[in-house]
Amino acid sequence: MISKEAKTAKEKLFQNKNLEEILSTPIEIQREEWEESVKNIKLPSNIKIEEITVKNIRADWITPEFTTSEVVIFYFHGGGLNQGSKLTHRKLAAEIANRSKLRVFIHNYPLAPENPYPNALNKSLELYLWLLESGLKAENIIFGSDSSGSALALALILLLKQEKQSLPKAAFLFSPMLDFSLSGESVTKNKDLDPKIFKEDLELTSKYYCDKKSVKDPLVSPVYGDFTDFPPLFIQVGSEELLLSDSLTLEKRAKSAGVSVKLEIWEGMWHVFQTRFESIPEADRAVTNTVEFINSVLLN
Repeated sequence: MISKEAKTAKEKLFQNKNLEEILSTPIEIQREEWEESVKNIKLPSNIKIEEITVKNIRADWITPEFTTSEVVIFYFHGGGLNQGSKLTHRKLAAEIANRSKLRVFIHNYPLAPENPYPNALNKSLELYLWLLESGLKAENIIFGSDSSGSALALALILLLKQEKQSLPKAAFLFSPMLDFSLSGESVTKNKDLDPKIFKEDLELTSKYYCDKKSVKDPLVSPVYGDFTDFPPLFIQVGSEELLLSDSLTLEKRAKSAGVSVKLEIWEGMWHVFQTRFESIPEADRAVTNTVEFINSVLLN
C-alpha cells in the first residue's frame, strides 16, 4: 500500500493530466513554462552551483560543502530529449549531491527536434572525454539519469565501448526510457495507470529524436545493445509506469551478459517519482537507496 502522501499526489497528477494541452502547446512554450516553474527553487544551504561552458555546452558543477572525494556523478536529465535542462533538474541533482557528498556535473545537451540523434550523444561524449582530460579517472565517474536521459547515459557507455574508451564506474537510472520503438508491453498495459505520461507523448518523443529506421539502433534505444563488460547498474521504476517494460528488459538483458544489476520496482509509483523526495516518503527512501548504491560500488 502506498503512503497517503503519495496517494494524494497521484490524485492531483491525474487531475492535471491533459493530453490535448501537451499536443497543442508548441515545444518552445513547454520548455519556457518548465524553466519558469523552477527558476526560484531553493537548494540546500550547503550546496554551491558553478555555471560553466564547455565545448559550447552550458553545464553546472553542483558541489556539497566540505566534499573531499574525487568521485563525480555525471547526470543526464530527462525531458524526452526535447525539453528539460540543468535548471529543471538542479533540485534533484543537488539533493543527490547533498546526500552522497559528491560533486554532480549536469549539462544542457542539444535538444531535439532541432538537434536530433546523434547530436546529444556526440556532445555528451565530448564532455565525458573532457572530464577525463581534466584529470578525472573513469573509475571515479558515476553516471546518473532519469527518463529519456537514461537512454543517453547508456548509449554513451555503448559508444565508449565501441571506441575502446574507459567506462564509468557505475550508473543509476530513474524511470528510464530505453526503447524508442515503444515495443514494451507496459506502454499499452499501463496506459490508464500512469498519472504522468501518455503513449502519444512518448510517440512524439521518439519522432522528435530519431527517424523510424533508427528506433532500434542501440545508440538510440540501448535495450537492444550488447551489455558485455558493462559497469554495475541500479534501476528504479514505478509499478504503474508506461515505461516499466524498459526497466524489466534492461535488467534481463544486462544480467544475461553478466552485469551486476539491481532493480527496484516501487509499488504504485509513477514516472520519476524521486523528484518528490521532500513530500513523499517513497521518493525520500528511493533517493536514500540510490546513495547507498553509490556508496556500495565505491567500496569495490
